Amino acid sequence: GDLTIISQIHVPNGSTVTFIVSGNIYVNQDVGNNPATDYTSTTPQIEGFYSTDNSFIVLGINNCSTGPDRRLNIAGSVIVNAGLTGGTFQNQRDLCGGNAFCPVFSIQERPDFILNAPDLIRYQNTIYQEVAP
Repeated sequence: GDLTIISQIHVPNGSTVTFIVSGNIYVNQDVGNNPATDYTSTTPQIEGFYSTDNSFIVLGINNCSTGPDRRLNIAGSVIVNAGLTGGTFQNQRDLCGGNAFCPVFSIQERPDFILNAPDLIRYQNTIYQEVAP
């Protein structure tokens, strides 16, 4: 099914979290930095591994007459189209006048997630095939 993120997700150092979804992953328009106070902050609002067979969709209001959307900062990884069904990363947010100063979306590395990841994720799938010359 789908996963909808409606609030911040924080993971302590030395831990990891992984979401593997067969449908879409949606991030609610209320998750992110408040543009009225600080839209330039890079403090992550959601952390972890996010893998979807379909699309990762960052929902926004997309209406500058009512004010800019929130900036979303992720620490970890986002994988789209894992099921090879044509999924995409969709950013529907707009900082309006703030677009000239900073991005509406950022992603940061968290190497400790890799070190603490379960074996299922750390497993390397290798396929060998002998081809006749």
